[in-house]
Amino acid sequence: MKKVLSVILVISVLMCILGTTAFASTTELTTAQKSLLKVQRIDADGDGDYTTRDASEFLKAAAGIVENSDSEQYDVDSDGVVSVIDAQKVLKIVSGIEPVLTQEEALELFNNNINSVKSVRPGFEKEATIVCPSIKITTMNAPIADMNVTDLEFDKYVDKIIKLMNTFPYNIALDDAMKAQLADMKVQAKQAYEPQVTTKTVDKFSNAHYSYFPVNNLGWSSKLTINDITSISCVVADGSIVYTIKMPTNTYIGDEYPTGSAGFSKRQTLPYGKAFNIPAFDESDGSTVNKVIFKDGVVVLKEDITTGDTLSVDYSYNYVVDVTGAKQEDSDLIMKTATTSNVTENYVMNRVTVA
Repeated sequence: MKKVLSVILVISVLMCILGTTAFASTTELTTAQKSLLKVQRIDADGDGDYTTRDASEFLKAAAGIVENSDSEQYDVDSDGVVSVIDAQKVLKIVSGIEPVLTQEEALELFNNNINSVKSVRPGFEKEATIVCPSIKITTMNAPIADMNVTDLEFDKYVDKIIKLMNTFPYNIALDDAMKAQLADMKVQAKQAYEPQVTTKTVDKFSNAHYSYFPVNNLGWSSKLTINDITSISCVVADGSIVYTIKMPTNTYIGDEYPTGSAGFSKRQTLPYGKAFNIPAFDESDGSTVNKVIFKDGVVVLKEDITTGDTLSVDYSYNYVVDVTGAKQEDSDLIMKTATTSNVTENYVMNRVTVA
């Protein structure tokens, strides 16, 4: 109720104040610098949050009753004057009616911030996790008809093979080595679904930023354009600016997806490749990638509103890859796998690091 009353009070004051204060423009800034300055200015009371108190400060500035109101600090619309229009705009922003930045402005500021990590090189803690919730097997032309399956989960497929091999007449041919091999298959099937977690600590000013911060082995971290993403939001709270980027679903059929080390450069021109560490899918063993789907991509970056420093970055996306295995000698067996993987990478910048 207090917030509602505050909004009403500010609106009523807006109706009464018509003052403007002009000022001289300062040194020209880059677009990203202007956007950050705009985000910082709206937090007029400096408490790290957007509230109606900030709108009140802009109203006072428009009325000429705050110190330094002739500065461009209160010129949100950049028209060269401090006016009630600036206060109206701030009120809409703090009330959630209007975003603080356009999507284009937010993305440029995000790119500027995330790319600076590799030049500033702060220390960070990294945790990357890959989970495969689904690995579906399709087989055709198997030497035993009962081995042919369609979209059967890998662990169920292994259970089927083990059960088949332990029934007459196949069980009479099993020796100790073959039994051990079947047991290993069971273990591998279980492990395939378990999360694969890796961690890494990178010190401040270390050259390891090149190798361990996205995009790995490149001198930049994002080349996303507005056409690559579904949306980007920018929210101010608790002394931080939080950017959230959402990605669309991208599908590649056959040779549309550049595989292996030879396809490294081309992968970085794909929307997900412009910001995420995406897989190479090596085909050197004779296998063939039939389809790759990237979906549910999200990047969340937290930035200190005062300093502009990156505090943390979280990446997540899912991919499905459909692969036909290499043809075996003296066998007509065709085996296909459709693997779904959930990928997350979390980076937390160190406050105290070793130089």
